[in-house]
Amino acid sequence: MLQSQSLPNDTNVVNADQKTIAPNIVDQEQQLNNAQKSRLDKAVNRLSMRGTILQICLTFSSAAVELNYGIKYMNQCPIQPLINVFLIVHGCWSLVNGMVLLMGFITAKHVKRSPNPSRCARRSIAGSLIGQLVLLVICIAWLVVGQVWVFGAQVNGFQSSNSTQTATYCHPTVFWTGFVIIIITYAVWLIIILVLVVRYIIKRHKIKQGIAPNERS
Repeated sequence: MLQSQSLPNDTNVVNADQKTIAPNIVDQEQQLNNAQKSRLDKAVNRLSMRGTILQICLTFSSAAVELNYGIKYMNQCPIQPLINVFLIVHGCWSLVNGMVLLMGFITAKHVKRSPNPSRCARRSIAGSLIGQLVLLVICIAWLVVGQVWVFGAQVNGFQSSNSTQTATYCHPTVFWTGFVIIIITYAVWLIIILVLVVRYIIKRHKIKQGIAPNERS
């Protein structure tokens, strides 16, 4: 009799456990969806800012200058002919990066205006962010290569006054364009890193200020 009575009790316990687990799974899925939506909203807000338009214009302008000078003055930097290659490839990178940013900007504007953005639009935002990350890695690698060529030419006695001295000559437009691009890129990255660090410090400070009153109570 005791064994026969324990079976319904065990069944009730299992059912109760299942009822407890089911809401937990739903809550976890809801939290995951909310987290994904929050990340999407942040990406949309960042890409739809006016600063993105400025970045797109600067990127396309840089691409035009690099491609123009890299092609126009081809074979006019005998001390290091690969500087022209650096300008052309970096110009193509800038062009592609500008297109990716433009796609992200247009999609972000569409998502903000639409009450129910399509899944395709969300994937386009994600694709734009992934594309920017991939292009950033490529840019870093190529910038290091260009740095070796440009600064190496400077160390080897670069001069632009006498084109007959082919061992040390490089057209000033070619050399200084590559030099300025490298310096400006490093400067921009340094500013971005400093801004991110300062924002992180300020955020942590605000969090501590918000926790402190509760800890005293």
